[in-house]
Amino acid sequence: MSTNFFEALHQIATDKGIPREAIEEIVESAMLSAYKKQYGTTDNVSVVFDRDDNSVKIVSRKMVVNYPRNMAEEISIQVARQKHPEVKLGDDIEVEENPFESFGRIAAQTAKQVIIQKIKEAEKNIIYNDYKDKEGELINGYLQRKTRDAMFVDLGKTEGILPAKEQSPLEHFKTGDRIKAIVLMVQKNSKGPSVILSRAHTSFVKKLFEMEIPEVYDGIVRIESIVREPGVRTKVAVSSERDDIDSVGACVGMKGIRIQSIVRELESEKIDVVEYSSDRKTMAASSITPARAKEVIETRDGGVIAVVENDQYRLAIGKGGHNARLASRLCGFEIDIKTEDQYREFLSSSESRALVEQLFAKKDEEETPLEELGLDTRTIKLLEDGGVFSVEDLVEKSFEELIEIDGIGEKTAKKIMEIVSEVVDFEDEEEDEDEEDGEDGESTEEVVEDTEPGKKEE
Repeated sequence: MSTNFFEALHQIATDKGIPREAIEEIVESAMLSAYKKQYGTTDNVSVVFDRDDNSVKIVSRKMVVNYPRNMAEEISIQVARQKHPEVKLGDDIEVEENPFESFGRIAAQTAKQVIIQKIKEAEKNIIYNDYKDKEGELINGYLQRKTRDAMFVDLGKTEGILPAKEQSPLEHFKTGDRIKAIVLMVQKNSKGPSVILSRAHTSFVKKLFEMEIPEVYDGIVRIESIVREPGVRTKVAVSSERDDIDSVGACVGMKGIRIQSIVRELESEKIDVVEYSSDRKTMAASSITPARAKEVIETRDGGVIAVVENDQYRLAIGKGGHNARLASRLCGFEIDIKTEDQYREFLSSSESRALVEQLFAKKDEEETPLEELGLDTRTIKLLEDGGVFSVEDLVEKSFEELIEIDGIGEKTAKKIMEIVSEVVDFEDEEEDEDEEDGEDGESTEEVVEDTEPGKKEE
């Protein structure tokens, strides 16, 4: 019976993918627990596996006595001499026992419970480690059941969970349908590992590109960035270091055959593939596709303004503004999309004059920045918004002109004028002007003296 039992355990281990060493550890733990339940100790006991006949034995060290009182530690001399004829009283001998014969009903039940528990734990650990290694990878399964909050996918060894937030609004699956997803994360819990799946994550789209496009899989075409609003639109920026490779064309394929297979998997979600560029203006113009930018202007605050024709505005913004949002996320900076009319209105507005001057006016290379006056950041910002970008610009402003700038009151204007008068040296310029005026005056008087009244200079 021991042999049949042990073989059955090995068969269970094979079916569940548990290593031979692990199943032997489980059996050893179960035998020791059962022995302790039977005799109250395991100090003098070891479990031995006989791999030749696939059996398990318990070996205990016992003292030879006439009348044993503690069966766990003593053995009668009559029983001992059946296997060791030369044994004497007081000797310690090793006694082999068949656990299935020596264990009582309670001890056997203990062994059974330990084995079942340990096998379940080993199975959970194997599943956890197996799927933990697959995090971020594509996996296939079949829809087993679904609730309002999640879909449960049969993955073979375990059940995957596809939460509602990781699903696309366009997707509708029925029980038994084949589902492709990425393993988002694997978590341990009391009931076993939880395999969380996703079809909404950007990594899912990236894996689909790697699966359908050989150049992406081989690294010839590199995916620089992916942004997505599941069920609405996905934007992918790609690049290639090889001049002979059209990165966008490689992803789209001839007549769009490659990208269409990905679109079908995403239930007809729109996908824009654009060429990545480190130039901000070029990248912004590409990112608002399918709209076409007529002009792109960089702003001082790190964003850009993309000007489109009036009939392209709705396309550039997208339904609910999704195209503009995704374009900004793809680029990593804010893109303000305006029509030609809106841009002209923006240029003529009072609040944009400072920005326009700042963008298009070429500054003198010798202009002194306002920071050198020691003004605080807020005051400098107010001055720049009012069209004052350098100390030279500030010197030309009068007190009345300063207080006309939004945010600058009389107190601030007075303080600015005081700082300017302390830092900027006007005396040399005034003296130079006086000297020039004096020289001009003297030469005029000399001419008058040399010319007699009533006579014209010949």
